[in-house]
Amino acid sequence: MSDNIQDKISGDRETGGLGLLTRHVRAGAQTLRLKGLCALRMPWLKGEPDPSKVTFGHIDRDSYERGEIRGHLKGKGIPFLLGFRIYPYVIDIDYETAYNMDIQNKICFYYDGVMEKGVNYNLRERRVGDYKNTRIIRKNGMAMFFRQTVRNKLWFTVRPEIPYDRPAGQLKILLAWLISKIQGNSDTILMYEKEASRFEESGSVLFEKLVDQGYRNVRYIINKGNPAIDKMSDRCRNQLIYKNTFNHLLQFFRCNKFVGTETMDHSMQLRTANRLVMKKLRDEDLTYIFLQHGVMYMVSLDATARAGFREVKRKKDRIVVSSEAEAMHFIRLGEFKPEDLYVTGLAKFDNSFRYEDADLIMIMPTWRRWEANEALKDFENTGYYRMLMRMVDSVPDEYKDRIVIMPHPLMRQMVEESNTTLNKYFRPDMSHGEVLRHTRMLITDYSSIAYDAFYRGANVVFCWEDMNECMAHYGDAHLMLTEYNAFGDITYNEDQRRKAFEK
Repeated sequence: MSDNIQDKISGDRETGGLGLLTRHVRAGAQTLRLKGLCALRMPWLKGEPDPSKVTFGHIDRDSYERGEIRGHLKGKGIPFLLGFRIYPYVIDIDYETAYNMDIQNKICFYYDGVMEKGVNYNLRERRVGDYKNTRIIRKNGMAMFFRQTVRNKLWFTVRPEIPYDRPAGQLKILLAWLISKIQGNSDTILMYEKEASRFEESGSVLFEKLVDQGYRNVRYIINKGNPAIDKMSDRCRNQLIYKNTFNHLLQFFRCNKFVGTETMDHSMQLRTANRLVMKKLRDEDLTYIFLQHGVMYMVSLDATARAGFREVKRKKDRIVVSSEAEAMHFIRLGEFKPEDLYVTGLAKFDNSFRYEDADLIMIMPTWRRWEANEALKDFENTGYYRMLMRMVDSVPDEYKDRIVIMPHPLMRQMVEESNTTLNKYFRPDMSHGEVLRHTRMLITDYSSIAYDAFYRGANVVFCWEDMNECMAHYGDAHLMLTEYNAFGDITYNEDQRRKAFEK
C-alpha cells in the first residue's frame, strides 16, 4: 500500500460524526449508504486526481483479503490547504454483500484499481480515535455499523444482533454509566470467561477458590440459565452477576479490577457499539489479569488476529502463562516485559483429570472468525463444516459411535442449530471439560484444547491440511508447534489420519 496517499474522513453537520448511515432501496435491493467528506492529496500524480478513478473497498481483519464495495467521489472537489482537495463521497453496501463479509472489515480506497491507504474516521482526529460509531442498522438478526478504531481508522462491522444494539439497550447503558458516576468506583473484582457465559475454565476454578478463602468482593458474570449454577455452592451462587442485567452494567462501569480468561470486552457484551463502553474498556487506570482460556503457545502471537491480546499492556495489567517457554513467546512475539507475566500454569488444570475407562473420540477444530457470518447463513458451505466432515470420515465405521463433536464455543450455537448429518455427534448437554474426562483421543487442527487433552493423558491427532490458508487468515501467522515439538501425530490428509488413528 502506498504511503503517498493521504486520506482523511470527516463527518457532516447532521450527525457530528462520520456521516449519515441510512436505509434506502436501489434497484429493488436494500442497501447501506454512508455519506461524508474526504480530503485527498496524491503528490505522486501529475496534476489533480481523477475522481472517476477513486473507488472504495474493504480488507478483512485477518487475511487482508481485498474486496470491492460500491463507493465513489462526487464532483471535482474543492481546493484545500497543502494540496488537499475536499470531495463528498458515497459508500453503498447491499445486505447480501454485508452478510458474507468478515465480522470486522477495514475500509480503504482504490485509485485506478490499486488499493491505497486506509481511510480515517474523522478529519479533526489525527492520531487517536474517540471510539465513535454510526447508527446501528439491524436486519434479519444482524447488526451493521461503521466504527472508529483506536488509531482513528474507518472499519465496517457486521455481526449478530445483541441487546444493546436497540435504543432501549443504549439508554440502559447510559443510565448505568450515570449512576456509576454518582456512586463512584467500587472495590469489586469482576471475573468472567468467554462471552461472560461459560463456567469451566481458569476463571471458574479461581473464582471458587477465592470464594472458599473468604473473598466477599469477588463477582462472577454468567448467563442466568447456565446449568453450572445448579452445581455451585450457595456461597458461590450468592456472588454471581447475571449477564445483561442492569446490575451487570452498573458493576462493569464501577469496577476497576477485571480477571478473565478472555480480553476485557468479553466482560460486557462482545463488540458492543457504544462509546461509553469502549472508553471504559480502554481506561488506562484499570487493572486486568488475563488468565488465558487455553495455552496460547500454538498460533504465533505476532499474528494480526491476535492484536487484541497484544494490547493487554496497561501498567497494572498482568498475564498468567503456563510455562517459561510460553513466557518467552509473549516476550519475543508479543513484546511484553518479563514483569508483566505470572508463570504459574493455568488454574483450570487444577481440576483436570480423566476417567480410567475413557473411550470417546473428541473432535474439535478451532473457530474460524472469517467464516462466522457465512456459517449463520449456510453452515454446510463453510470450511469449518468441511473440516469436521474430514475428521469424522477419518474414523473407522466401527468407532464412529464413540465420536463427540464439540464445536468451538464461538461456533457452537450456529453449528448445533444447523440440520446436518453431524448433528448426531453433538452433545450440547455436556461441557468441554466433561467430555475431556471421557476422551481417549482428540482430533483437532490448531485448538489449544490439545494441551488439555494431552495433559489428561489422551492421544492427540493434528489435522493440518489447510494450515497455509488458516495462517493467512490469522494474518502473517505461523504455528509455534512443529513436527519436532508437537505432542501428537501431525497429518495432512485422510490416509495419514487413518494411520495415526490405528497407531
